[in-house]
Amino acid sequence: MKNIFSSTTLTSQAFAIICILATIAGIYVYGFGLQEFLILTLGYFIYGSLGIVVTFHRYLTHKSYETYPWLVKLFSIFGCVGGTGSTIAWVAIHINHHLKSDKIDDPHSPRHKGLRVFNLDYEKGIDPNTRWRIRHLITDPFHQFLHKYYMLIIIGWGLAVYLIGGVYGLIWFHLAPAAFGSFMSNIVNYMGHRPKMPGGFRRYNLNDDSTNNWLWAIPSWGETWHNNHHRHPKNFSCGEKWWEIDISAYIIRLIKTN
Repeated sequence: MKNIFSSTTLTSQAFAIICILATIAGIYVYGFGLQEFLILTLGYFIYGSLGIVVTFHRYLTHKSYETYPWLVKLFSIFGCVGGTGSTIAWVAIHINHHLKSDKIDDPHSPRHKGLRVFNLDYEKGIDPNTRWRIRHLITDPFHQFLHKYYMLIIIGWGLAVYLIGGVYGLIWFHLAPAAFGSFMSNIVNYMGHRPKMPGGFRRYNLNDDSTNNWLWAIPSWGETWHNNHHRHPKNFSCGEKWWEIDISAYIIRLIKTN
């Protein structure tokens, strides 16, 4: 019997729905002012930038820099509680995306799938060529734990936030940032492969639709310099020009050891 708490498309989508409903309820009950915006932004920075972009994407997937092992573990937990999948699920799908970018088997190409919730079930559509690329994760007990007990980790984190900040803190520091993080994951996947959308341009003529988009660079923590990234996936910075702001790259410069 499959562990119901593990990281799958169903568990991630169910959590995303809960986060969206909680955010709507939070706006209705508490309103949405500067304080709520700042708390949400702090949560989104912790889960989205430190967790997903800095660690899941640029460290665990592309190995673009080296840093302290304890920091990788901490930031990996941040990424998990952000609600877009475990380290294993996220990295497997993203590697598959690069291998099959904008082809029919690309797990989230807007050319074939449109705007859709990020497919996080690494058990589906991952061929042997992908599996050996994530052996550093699927053989690691820590990442196995994050994947197997994914929803329990999210629930435990939510409980801790609730005990510290009550319902207000739970909504604005955890659930609302996670909802916004899920939204931005879809924005990056969509805008990063739609050259004709506002703000879009291509620096490199690659054999896919990967696109830079300056409009979404700051709220995505630098992820929408996407054409740059597909051309140089091993670079820890996706911004290549001085004006291409990549907040996550600034963080990496502070924590990298090589």
